[in-house]
Amino acid sequence: MTTQEQQNVYKNEYLPYIIRVGKITSWLSLPLIFIPAVVVILVFGARPNAGGVITGLIGLVSAMLAWYIVDPVTLYPILHIPGMYMTYLCGNSKEIRAPACTAALSATGVEAGTEKGTIVAGISIAISIFISVGTMTIVAILGNAILAILPDTVLHALNYLLPSLFGTMCMQRILLDPKSTLIILPMAVVFKLMTMNGLFKWLPFGGGYAQILLCVIVGVIVARTIHKDKISAGK
Repeated sequence: MTTQEQQNVYKNEYLPYIIRVGKITSWLSLPLIFIPAVVVILVFGARPNAGGVITGLIGLVSAMLAWYIVDPVTLYPILHIPGMYMTYLCGNSKEIRAPACTAALSATGVEAGTEKGTIVAGISIAISIFISVGTMTIVAILGNAILAILPDTVLHALNYLLPSLFGTMCMQRILLDPKSTLIILPMAVVFKLMTMNGLFKWLPFGGGYAQILLCVIVGVIVARTIHKDKISAGK
């Protein structure tokens, strides 16, 4: 097959097929995402109140909104169309998919963004998905069996896993911007104390979300004020 024929297959058959299947799987994944929440509500009877939903939504949007803009822009030149569809369907874009793609491109000596690079990226990401999903499936199936044989001391220590994880993430953010942290962290403690003393209960849905919303607003103002010189230089 000549180079011209390969390009025709790539543009007229491969990419249209990828886009068509990618759209179908993306739309199908939307209702599937809500299955765990539906199970928790219908099977276990969990009924989150409106205040809890708003609190979680504010925290999630404030943390992830920027990445919804940054990730596609920064990852697309490496992952390209097939990789983007698979990555956003299966997750772990920066942690697993991008490194796997970069390693495959480096090993094959293919340039990212080219036709060959797009195919290599798609293959590498597909393989990484099979490996990661397969590993998680095995761990999920054997998880209860593993927990059953662990000693009580280890099981008790697992209760500290989540606080340790959040503590590590918090310290990473502190080290990235210690100047802003000196102001934002004490303010976060003040907002927490205000919430514990019921000062936000007059707000709709109980006001439990107020502390997070205030932290986001104060954080943006403080960071912008402290780093205004860098922001101006960037412009």
